[in-house]
Amino acid sequence: MIYELAPAELHDEFKAFHHNLEKIASQHVEVCPFCKNTKFYKVRSKPTKTYRCKACHKYFTASTNTPFRRLVPFNELEVIFISRIKNISYNNIAKQLDISLAKVIRRECAIINYLKNNYPSLHNWYTHKKQTTLIPTLEQQYKIIKDKVTNLLGEQNQTCIYCGSNETTKVGNRACYRCRCCRHSFNILRDTSLNHIPKPELWLQFIDLIVSGTNNLQIAKTLNLHNDTVRKWRSNWCKMMKYWHCDALAIWCKYKEEDNN
Repeated sequence: MIYELAPAELHDEFKAFHHNLEKIASQHVEVCPFCKNTKFYKVRSKPTKTYRCKACHKYFTASTNTPFRRLVPFNELEVIFISRIKNISYNNIAKQLDISLAKVIRRECAIINYLKNNYPSLHNWYTHKKQTTLIPTLEQQYKIIKDKVTNLLGEQNQTCIYCGSNETTKVGNRACYRCRCCRHSFNILRDTSLNHIPKPELWLQFIDLIVSGTNNLQIAKTLNLHNDTVRKWRSNWCKMMKYWHCDALAIWCKYKEEDNN
């Protein structure tokens, strides 16, 4: 039985959540999610079954008012949930379902969000017991990003982009340099997302926080930044991760933000 995958005290929540996933996958509805009226009629069958309530006249589907409303086909959700409990990697799940890595991560984040709002005990066990360690792909990309940033901030002599000379001097604590030969100044991050992120002394700490799943409000308090600044930084860092070919980590950080909102 799949319920044996969770501790005994969580079996009731596990069964309830699993039943909800089955209802969403089969697109079965019993009441209007808006007014709880039981009288409604079907107006469309594809791509998802859509209904209209006879009382409030609103349209709805089996996934209305859930994080799964745009994640068709819904039968993938149960597979991802059970697979992750069994510690099956994202890559293997993606191969099994023949979907992209991004879709797997997005769907798991939606599952975590749904658990957080409806089954707090199951959410706590699933996130803190099963997801505390990054999978190897994310761990490897996390190390790549940290190494790149560390080297970037510590590099004192960068090749001049104008004359190719190595006789350059770093200006300030960002990636700005002045060439002693041609006298040009240049910024190696000029055409990247990092050029829009100030305070490089906070970069490594910020990366640690977004990878760990810390929400924007907590990051803002920890680093003494405005919440809007944190949101922009997260967006720019996700772009930079993709620029450095760490797409899986970028997806992870992006959807962790959605999960925490």
